[in-house]
Amino acid sequence: MEILLNDTGDGGEIELSGGDIKSDDTFNTSIYLSLFNGDTFYNVYENFETTNEFEIAFNQPITRQNLKNVETAAKNALKWFIETGIADDVSVTAYGNTDEKINVDITITEPDGNSFLYGIIWENQKAVLVKK
Repeated sequence: MEILLNDTGDGGEIELSGGDIKSDDTFNTSIYLSLFNGDTFYNVYENFETTNEFEIAFNQPITRQNLKNVETAAKNALKWFIETGIADDVSVTAYGNTDEKINVDITITEPDGNSFLYGIIWENQKAVLVKK
């Protein structure tokens, strides 16, 4: 169980319910922090360092190479899911939308075969992580 972090498009907010921190049994918070946490001071204490590689690639114009760069950066940021055994597979697909923004679909497949789809989509000129 982890804390529910709600993506607001320009940062994450901890969700509260009746004064208590809401928990979440999905990968939403883990994916969000892996992709959008950037290079932080606590990387020296962690086995799996975060970078801003994904954010840089994600904010580039839509080209075939940039879409591949986004996919590679996301896979690199999420490879710890496989390395720790919480997932058997992480697949990433980047594509453009009609507003010439990059969207991303992420499928996490657990060891038991269950798959979960997440997306980074543009809403009101902000990129937001959603469970699909």
